[in-house]
Amino acid sequence: MRNLSFKWCKWDKRYFIAALITLICSIICGIILYKFVSINIYFNNYAKDYIYYIFNFKNSKILISHFLSELFYFYIFFLIGYFTKFKYVTLLFIFLRGLYFSVYTAILIGFNAFGGVTVAVLVFIPISLISIFLCCVITDCCKIVNKKYVFFLPLILAAVNTFVLLVMVNVVFRVIIVIV
Repeated sequence: MRNLSFKWCKWDKRYFIAALITLICSIICGIILYKFVSINIYFNNYAKDYIYYIFNFKNSKILISHFLSELFYFYIFFLIGYFTKFKYVTLLFIFLRGLYFSVYTAILIGFNAFGGVTVAVLVFIPISLISIFLCCVITDCCKIVNKKYVFFLPLILAAVNTFVLLVMVNVVFRVIIVIV
């Protein structure tokens, strides 16, 4: 059976299964922690600002912060995956990303009614899952890239992920909101 195998990259199936289990556990923990974190003003302000910027065509603040955070995480995953043999350490970062992802999703859905549910389902959840998947790909497949260009891999993937966010907000989200 050739699940998770490509000609150019030999994937570590145990790592991806461990990452998936870690992500599921962190999502469960984030949903449980939702009640404790919902009183924190930072999380509430972030959720309200996120919804406001998406609905009011002010994408620059979201795109810049998203690009910088993705660049930071992608380089962390890249440095651990490329320079060490301890790629399972990245599961800790996957757990943290999944925890924040699920807490923000619960706050978006819980506090902000229809607008929060719409933003969470159409923009936030797909972009976050794509980002976590790209982190796993960077960790597992960064050693096969040409050594000249390997240090630009996280930068390129962060730009691609930000472009996907831009498309999700300005094309998919806008079209669905206009239709509804």
